[in-house]
Amino acid sequence: MAGENNPAKRKDVREKISKNRKGKRGRYGFSQTKETRQKISEALRGKKRPWSAKSLTEDGRLRISESRKGENNWNWKGGITPINEKIRKSIQYKDWRTSVFGRDNWRCVWCGKGGYVEADHIKQFAYYPELRFTIDNGRTLCKPCHNTTKNGRPKKL
Repeated sequence: MAGENNPAKRKDVREKISKNRKGKRGRYGFSQTKETRQKISEALRGKKRPWSAKSLTEDGRLRISESRKGENNWNWKGGITPINEKIRKSIQYKDWRTSVFGRDNWRCVWCGKGGYVEADHIKQFAYYPELRFTIDNGRTLCKPCHNTTKNGRPKKL
């Protein structure tokens, strides 16, 4: 029992583990042979990754998005998602946010800070549904400035 806390013994164990791990990659120490890696490389050469965001057009992005919504989704639970959540996770809302950020150079319009910014609706999201995706109804604010707005999140105690 006394030998278990011996620093020399612990060092030997660490060295054995280190030697066993050298040269092994991938998960759980499994590494593929050079021949196998070459075969995989040749098989993938010249092929596009179908789900790469860079290879998809706007239309393709929308088609994939629509094909996975609602009852077609593997995680469908019978339509229990609130409408507010659906809107805020939609592509149209994300595009609105990006447009507002781009117009304001990704900086807070009140204090000029960059970094983490939030898109704020000037006229409330809930009360003006026709203005939800109007770029003129949005502004870029940093978190502290957004918390000072009338509709900003309440401060946690």
